[in-house]
Amino acid sequence: MRSQTSRQAVSFAVIAKASLLLPLMLATPSKAFGYADPGTGAFIYQAAYAAFLGGSFYLRKMLERFLRRRNRRVSLTSPQSGKRP
Repeated sequence: MRSQTSRQAVSFAVIAKASLLLPLMLATPSKAFGYADPGTGAFIYQAAYAAFLGGSFYLRKMLERFLRRRNRRVSLTSPQSGKRP
């Protein structure tokens, strides 16, 4: 009886996966023809360059904020010389 239940579970899993994949397989074209004009390469390089510069600028700003907060916390927790409470 146990093997019958496991067979049903396996067959249900196969049917479920097939019902999900079949529409995707039918929706994709059989052959894809494409054309890339000469400006496409320049556009890709420009996008990669902009992403690198934008990412480096963002990381630099985040690092500055982190260090500013860290330095502020260190200065608040360190004992101040010459002053008594």
